[in-house]
Amino acid sequence: MEKANQKIIFSNSYSPRTGHNFAAQVFKIFLDLEVFNREKSETHLSRILDLYFTHVKRYIYIDSDKKIMNHLFIDGLRERILSKTNNPYILIKDTSFDGVDYLPELFPDDIHILLIRDPKDVLTSGFKAMRFKRKSIKDFIKKLGMKTGLFQFYFSWRVTHQVIDKLPNLENRILIRYEDLVMKNDDTLQYLKKLFNCDKALDVIKSEIDEISVINTSFFKEETGGKHIWDEKEKTTKFNPVNRKSKNIVYQKAIEWGTRDLRKKLGYV
Repeated sequence: MEKANQKIIFSNSYSPRTGHNFAAQVFKIFLDLEVFNREKSETHLSRILDLYFTHVKRYIYIDSDKKIMNHLFIDGLRERILSKTNNPYILIKDTSFDGVDYLPELFPDDIHILLIRDPKDVLTSGFKAMRFKRKSIKDFIKKLGMKTGLFQFYFSWRVTHQVIDKLPNLENRILIRYEDLVMKNDDTLQYLKKLFNCDKALDVIKSEIDEISVINTSFFKEETGGKHIWDEKEKTTKFNPVNRKSKNIVYQKAIEWGTRDLRKKLGYV
């Protein structure tokens, strides 16, 4: 295939556990898609670009030197990426919004998706995998805070405002909600059909989403502590990835309160 006819799909989410691996599998239903840099890994391109342009601006003052640096690292970047595949589409995904505003500027003819998930569910999922193994005063305090819900609130509040500080302008951007992919929302699937020029019937797409073998712990028992996180396992029928609930109402409310500002920003409350 001619490289001019190929497209890069950039899919950035604001945090791990936003469902970006599941979303990648859904996107593959719509088109002939290859995931850049291995199926199960992120490519931190937007973060690298953020660091690059920040440092070029900060440390290189002469315009001719900036042009040389851009020639070495930026010029021809799209062609170098596309040279890695003969597929018509290649997906680059990451779990950060750092530097995402550079992507449409450098890749204006490609597809740029921002994947979002309810921050309450993201943090609820994250806390299930959190472990404190070291016997230190700091970890003792964290464990004590976990029992009272204070740590959940503080951690959720801190993550919320870290994301808000780096949140890109969401207007005129392609926003895909993880929940809509899981629930097979008709409007979202029809939008993706049009975006990806897919002629599959909606019922076929929905049945293929049901058949996805999820490649992380999002749909089955999560107490992995980071071990075997990429193992494929059978989905459980009991687990609901949408509107996550905690067994402890104090924990649940602490996470809800801690993430409230970001939930407002993303339209979840």
